[in-house]
This record gives sequence, structure tokens and C-alpha cells, in this order.
Amino acid sequence: MTNTTTSKDVANDVAETTGTIAEKASATYASAKESVTDAAAKSRDAVSSAAKSTAETVKAHPGATAAIVAGAAAAIAGAAFGASKLIEKKREADATPKVPPSAT
Repeated sequence: MTNTTTSKDVANDVAETTGTIAEKASATYASAKESVTDAAAKSRDAVSSAAKSTAETVKAHPGATAAIVAGAAAAIAGAAFGASKLIEKKREADATPKVPPSAT
């Protein structure tokens, strides 16, 4: 008895394998979608909770909140001023012509 593979047998094998791959891909997609949905819900809950906590803290301690905001604004303004001075110095240095020392 000879074992011969016909093109029909090959086509059936390919169709079966393709179906199995499609089923696995579909299951993987469904699992990934569920994971992303769960992560999004957890993130939304965490952000909501943080926002609520921040709002409650601001209401409970308005003076401290104002001091923190003023300090942060001063730090940002100081950093911006320092950066502008550094940029100004660099421009002045670049504008000064560089003359090589004369060979004597």
C-alpha cells in the first residue's frame, strides 16, 4: 500500500491549520481586549480617586496650597530666568569674533 498525498489532502490540511490559527488569534485578541479594558478602568478609577483626594486636600488646607503654588511658580520663574541668562551668554560668546593668536 502506497501513501500518496493528493492536492486535495494538502488543501484540507492547510484549511484545518488556517482555521486553528484563526481561532487562536481570535482568542488572543479577545484576551488582549479584556486586559486593556480592565487596565483602562483601573487607570480611570485611580485618576478619579487622586483628583478627588487633591480637591479635598486643597479645600481643607487653602493656605498651604497657596504656598505650594507660589513656591512652584517661583521655582519655574527662577529656572526660566537662569536659562535665559545662559542663552544670552552663549549668544554673546558666539557673536565675539575668534581671532587666532598671531605667530611671532
